[in-house]
Amino acid sequence: MQPHNDSAEATAGHAKVEATHLKGHLGTGGLVLTALALNAPLAMMAGYIPFDIGLGLGAATPLVFVLVMALMLVFAVGVLAMARHMRQPGAFYTYITAGLGRSAGLGAGLCALVGYILLAGGSYVFTGILIQKLVAAYVPGIHLDWWVGALGMWVLVTAISLFNIDVSTKVLGVFLCVEVAIVLLWNLRVFLDGGPEGRGLDVTAQLGTGSAGMAFLFGVASLAGFESLQVFRTETHDPLRTIPRASYATVALLAAFYALSSWAYLVAFGTDAAIATAADPAGGFTESLAHYAGRTIADLAVVIMVTSALASLLAMQNISARYVFALGRDGVLPAWLGKVDARFHAPTRAAGAIGASLGVFTLAVLALRLDPVLTYLATSGLGLWTLITLMGGTALSVVRSFRRNTGLEPSVWKALIAPGLATLGFAYVITQATLNKNVMMGGNATLATVSIGLVVAVFVGALVYSRWLHARRHEVWLRIGNQD
Repeated sequence: MQPHNDSAEATAGHAKVEATHLKGHLGTGGLVLTALALNAPLAMMAGYIPFDIGLGLGAATPLVFVLVMALMLVFAVGVLAMARHMRQPGAFYTYITAGLGRSAGLGAGLCALVGYILLAGGSYVFTGILIQKLVAAYVPGIHLDWWVGALGMWVLVTAISLFNIDVSTKVLGVFLCVEVAIVLLWNLRVFLDGGPEGRGLDVTAQLGTGSAGMAFLFGVASLAGFESLQVFRTETHDPLRTIPRASYATVALLAAFYALSSWAYLVAFGTDAAIATAADPAGGFTESLAHYAGRTIADLAVVIMVTSALASLLAMQNISARYVFALGRDGVLPAWLGKVDARFHAPTRAAGAIGASLGVFTLAVLALRLDPVLTYLATSGLGLWTLITLMGGTALSVVRSFRRNTGLEPSVWKALIAPGLATLGFAYVITQATLNKNVMMGGNATLATVSIGLVVAVFVGALVYSRWLHARRHEVWLRIGNQD
């Protein structure tokens, strides 16, 4: 009987271990789809690209994306080198814990969670506005308030996020392929036509003019997301190979896509006219689609912008849920948030908590009668500022980690040079983001200052919480980052 009991206990112990681990079958393609969907390429074409061009950089805009790609690639070199030596996923949370200590890591984890919630919350408001305009344009006589579309999208996205990551990947893949195909078709038609001024560009003609810092800021924002692929580590097949491939592929594909598409945008309008479209970026891009690719494609693009928002929201909620799961797993947040659903092998409780938070956010915007456009601008701008600041902190953490553990990474390029260059690059971008915070967050300098102050307060609060854990719940403090 004793051997039988030992076997039963071993089986129970095995089941207990299994119940704490997420499962999935993500490959390189699935990870790339998740990161690409987070950036919503079609929405970027109708927003960030015209804005970058309108900052006065004009024909130099494609070059900005090449330079931003270089920054993100050297960032990826250090991050991926460090990730090979880490036990648990958690992206900013675990990276910064490993290099800068548990208190800073806890602050980074909570700020990353706040950043993604802000981005997702603002995106729900923006999606509601898109749906409102879509219904007004194509269903005459029906007025739909923005919050109806926002809550409808929230129900759909939250329901999908509760399931295994493989379900989300299939949804992301379908929508992403359609929106990328539309932009590439438009690119082709533009280059075949040649535009009013021809296909040639002097990318150096306007270097040094306009707001290069802001252009780099929005360039980094349009390539962000790959650094959080580590949160899917336990749901990925062969993560030591798959995640690096997906990370480099995401940066290269996005940079090439935006460089080519910004060049096409300049050709489609002519440089000066393209700069002028920044006043109405979505309208300018839609009309260009109609002119070069046909009204049917333009109408389809308007619909696909909504599905693009769905894919982006799903990616954001999946990433946010895994931050909550990691923090719950380590005991920093309530432990029940770190439990794995036995049926779906997914962080269903964490995903539900994120969904509930975003539902409350949307209802709060409605109840307080906040202006939806200003709310979107303020929350998305603050979310981007937060995540870009965490990128800089992660780059610094990589340098610090390898200097403290000199034998861990023999390559000086990976351990010092690449992450050092990334730290300097992000320091420049963060400085520009802070100096131009009012532009990022809707034009209200006071609101922008207060908003950044609130994120800083979250970080400081996390430091205080960490010291409390160290003194009162030391076993939980030791689990922060869960790397030892």
